[in-house]
Amino acid sequence: MRRRWRDSGARQDLIIALGLCGLMWLAGVSFWLWNGETVPWDSKNQFYAFFRFLSDSLHAGRSFFWNPYHFGGHPAIADPQSLIFSPPFLLWAWLDQEPSIQAFDILVFLHVLVGGAGIVLMGWRAGWPTAASLLSASLYMLGGAASARLQHTGIIVCYALFPPALLLLEIVVERGSKAAGLGFAVVASMIILGRNQVALMLCLVLAVLGLRMVFSAPHPLALLRQRAGLLAAILIGIIAMTAVPLLLTMQLAKLSNRPTVALADALQASLHPANLASMFAPNVFGALNTDGSYWGPGSTTVPEVSATDDSFNYMFVGVVPVVLLSWLGIAGRRLLAKGNRVWLVLLTGALAFAVGRYTPLYAFVFEDVPGFSYFRRPIDAAFIVDLAIAIISGALLTTYVRDGLPKVTRWPATLALAVIAAVMLAAIGVGRISGHGWATAAALAKSVVMMALVVGVLAAGQRYAARSPAAIVLAVIAVAELIHSNAASPLNAQARADYRVIEQASAEDAKALAILEREIEQRHRDGARPRVEIIGLGGPWQNLSMVRKLEVTTGYNPLRIGIYDRYVSPGEANAFSDERTFPATFSGYDCALARALGLEYVVLDRPLEKLPHLKKIPRADVLLAGPRIWIYRLKGAAPRVKFAANMEVADLDLRIARGDVGREPSDDVAVIDDETPPSRFQNPRSRSQARGKARLVRWAPDRVEVEAEAPVAGVVVLNDIFYPGWIAEVDGKPKNILRADALFRAVEVTAGRHRIVFRFAPLSRANLTSAVKGLLGRGSDDPNAEPSY
Repeated sequence: MRRRWRDSGARQDLIIALGLCGLMWLAGVSFWLWNGETVPWDSKNQFYAFFRFLSDSLHAGRSFFWNPYHFGGHPAIADPQSLIFSPPFLLWAWLDQEPSIQAFDILVFLHVLVGGAGIVLMGWRAGWPTAASLLSASLYMLGGAASARLQHTGIIVCYALFPPALLLLEIVVERGSKAAGLGFAVVASMIILGRNQVALMLCLVLAVLGLRMVFSAPHPLALLRQRAGLLAAILIGIIAMTAVPLLLTMQLAKLSNRPTVALADALQASLHPANLASMFAPNVFGALNTDGSYWGPGSTTVPEVSATDDSFNYMFVGVVPVVLLSWLGIAGRRLLAKGNRVWLVLLTGALAFAVGRYTPLYAFVFEDVPGFSYFRRPIDAAFIVDLAIAIISGALLTTYVRDGLPKVTRWPATLALAVIAAVMLAAIGVGRISGHGWATAAALAKSVVMMALVVGVLAAGQRYAARSPAAIVLAVIAVAELIHSNAASPLNAQARADYRVIEQASAEDAKALAILEREIEQRHRDGARPRVEIIGLGGPWQNLSMVRKLEVTTGYNPLRIGIYDRYVSPGEANAFSDERTFPATFSGYDCALARALGLEYVVLDRPLEKLPHLKKIPRADVLLAGPRIWIYRLKGAAPRVKFAANMEVADLDLRIARGDVGREPSDDVAVIDDETPPSRFQNPRSRSQARGKARLVRWAPDRVEVEAEAPVAGVVVLNDIFYPGWIAEVDGKPKNILRADALFRAVEVTAGRHRIVFRFAPLSRANLTSAVKGLLGRGSDDPNAEPSY
């Protein structure tokens, strides 16, 4: 790399390539910025909301480890979506107290640019012509899943960091650079801390490519001996940076609403083979139609892949790479060249994994390779498909410039044509199921015309002097196709105004929020901590609580604390009223558990009496009656803390499993789970009639202080979610936390006056030790765990 940099011509080529990459990136990003659009859905409803919580916490000088504004309380430090362990987001949050939606998008887009620049550097280092580097970078930044799933911020960040990680790894292996080793350790750790399936697969790809670098060297064993110390230091550094966050995430996963995923459910998110047609025909199933008329594989056409949708199934990379792969790669057998073989294996393996139920590979990996059973989408491998296609396309175009067109042999050419024809027929078959066979055929016909154009350009470059211009034309065609179809498409762009409630609410939304916040502010002055439930107002409202600092019973997140999810059943689709169901344990807004949670306000898109699945209308005052937003103040909400002179001990989870909701929580009795037994137990037949007092004296997201006074011994119950990592002190001395009244934290106290402090300390030695034991299956008696019945 240093030798190439010293070459003024090579240095100039790199500067030009990076400049063109930047211009290409800017051209794509401008479609969002100029049109007033934003990356929608999860990007804003989930990741941006977490980002605002992070920023607000930093500027308020508060801990951001525990998020009280999400599903009754949530361990943000353990949640992969929280962005806590992403240094760029953490730095921006520290600098910007109220980062805008546009600022968030730009930060994500900058990650994508880093990925593209990394591809350019890799191509330059390998001696690729500028056109090949730009083709590869454009495919990486804008191709397939990278564009269609731009909303999945955590995945996109990991994916964008892969090229710099691979580049640094190459330098480490080749030159033994300590600086590159440090850089690789940091970047690889950032990928790992994404803690998603794509991050896991990218790490495996890095491992495979690293081994290939070593064993393709002239003297691999000697090279390993030379690099052993540096590689060991890198590994130790990565473990040091990632071990604790990974441990906490695995602790949450074990105690979550989905500690395991069934193979049958995961297979619902398989990539149907017909979707491969979208690689070269972007609108083959109507995914780019603005009216949402998608007719590709999904619940209505192919039920066995019902967990996929238009964004998951979109694979468009353009006709240029498809022609290069089929003609130069397969028919011309250049995929078998030394530098391409490893990428061919990765491409083939990723495709076999992505199609899930249609090959045996996914089931084997899911059941026998550690880590994969935590995840539920074989289609995530589409990102690895994009990566492999980007690298292979750059390499094939480079070979074309140097050596021209390959000699085509009969059987490989037949295979290439047969694969394309089979994919097209499968697509037409799926189109016919929904009555769109002709529309599918028309989209495919357009792509065939484009393929003929690309074939003509390649054929015109037979002479050596014409190859570089032909490569430039092909790169321009590829970039134009990708920007036209994938930049700010219906799959990754939505009007920014649709999310204005998160930034600057409209007059109607502002009025509703002002009413709600005035009420809550008054309750805070009264010493209360009321909770709110928000239902039916659309995606941007789902996690608005993090921006407005509202303690809510709902939210939007596929990962939730298990006991809370089982007892309250908030779901993750509270954007829609009909998705709110009421289990026996949370039968309505006036049930015992709702009152114990301190649920005092309900915000709806309709009158309370018209809420589906709500069997009993609670007593409530109407604070706002439409026309779009209804706000109710419920009666009878319990205080956040109570003193109970009496205890009952029961297996709460078993009681629920048997359909016995049990006695309602009351002021003078606390029901303690038998897995956190108290030191003393009072027979329920001889209950004390003594009354004590408990009041909240100080509240912060990760620290709650309570004063209690009672004539007899008993328990102080804090109606906040029971979760490991919380510790308690009574008058400055550590005290065990009990699980009380199904969901809450409690401590035993003696008669007299006491000061109780609850603190969230997830990094404490006790919690980390407990998490390790839980994962090893030793001493794992945590009541949050799924019951064994």
